[in-house]
Formats: sequence, structure tokens, C-alpha cells
Amino acid sequence: MDRYTMVVAITGQLCGTILIISLITAWATRRRKPTMEPTEGLARLESRIADIQQSVDAVAIEVERISEGQRFATKLLAERAPSSVGEANGIRETVNRGPAR
Repeated sequence: MDRYTMVVAITGQLCGTILIISLITAWATRRRKPTMEPTEGLARLESRIADIQQSVDAVAIEVERISEGQRFATKLLAERAPSSVGEANGIRETVNRGPAR
């Protein structure tokens, strides 16, 4: 066997050995690690859903406040508005009633 063939063979054996050791270690670690109880997962989900619900409620309250402010501002503008559009700009419109004679 020449020198390069031996290097390739030894490198392959080392990589294979490292791969097998890594797989066995991962498998053993996974078996030792206790799995999460279903009730623990449900409790975490319930708490997250409760947090989301509180956030949605807070956003709904703020949106209601914004809409109340808009209604109030619209009411004030409607009360202040002049009766015709021309007066709103400070210009009085004259009505042309026909040709002057």
C-alpha cells in the first residue's frame, strides 16, 4: 500500500469513529433527559395566551379612546363650521342672476 492510500484509510477510520461516538453520545444524552410533562407545556401555553389576551384588551381600550377623541374633534369642527363653503375660505360668493341690463 502506498503512502497516500494509507493516509486516506486512516482519515476515513478516524472520521467514522468520531461520527459513531457523536451519535452514541447524542442518543445517551437524549435518553437521560426527562421529557416535559404535558401539563407543564399546557400551563406555559395558558400563561402566554393570557398575556396575549391582556395585550389585546389594552389595545382595544386605546383604540376606543382614539375613536372618542375623533368623535369629539369632529363634533367641535361641525359646530364651528360656517354655513357655506365660500365663507369657510373667507370669500363671499355672488350669485349671477342673469345678464345685467
